[in-house]
Amino acid sequence: MKIDLETGFSAEAVLRQAAFAVLPALLLAALVLGCASPGTRPGTSLFVRMGGMPAISTVVDETIDVVAAHPRARRSFEGIKLPAFKESVAAQFCVLAGGPCKYEGENMKKAHAGLKITDSEFDLMVSALRAALDRHVGEAEKNEMLRLLAPMKRDVVGA
Repeated sequence: MKIDLETGFSAEAVLRQAAFAVLPALLLAALVLGCASPGTRPGTSLFVRMGGMPAISTVVDETIDVVAAHPRARRSFEGIKLPAFKESVAAQFCVLAGGPCKYEGENMKKAHAGLKITDSEFDLMVSALRAALDRHVGEAEKNEMLRLLAPMKRDVVGA
């Protein structure tokens, strides 16, 4: 072990001392950065963080295309004009995410009255939505949007 003649410390002791001096700053930085998801800016709406209408429209289009074509849920989309339906759902997502849109559709209970949507159909929609969100938005934004949509289940299933 070599001792520095000027300081009287070994190189190891100097490095250890430097590490302990820097460690609190690194821990504080990690804590601060760990609390914010990538791309999240305080005061920025979910709508903006998701990528605005282009991302929302893409997510809605992909989700509805998958579910409307699936044998388990196809019956629920018979007679529905899919382009208009997609536009309405995208507007609803936009409003939920804090965007500038206006949703003019029915509330979920009224919109699904008499359709007898099953848990299986609802779960298929959620699965397709999760997959589309995974492809187009960040994890934090996906989870935030799903939390906003989750309470709708009681108004959709079995209505």
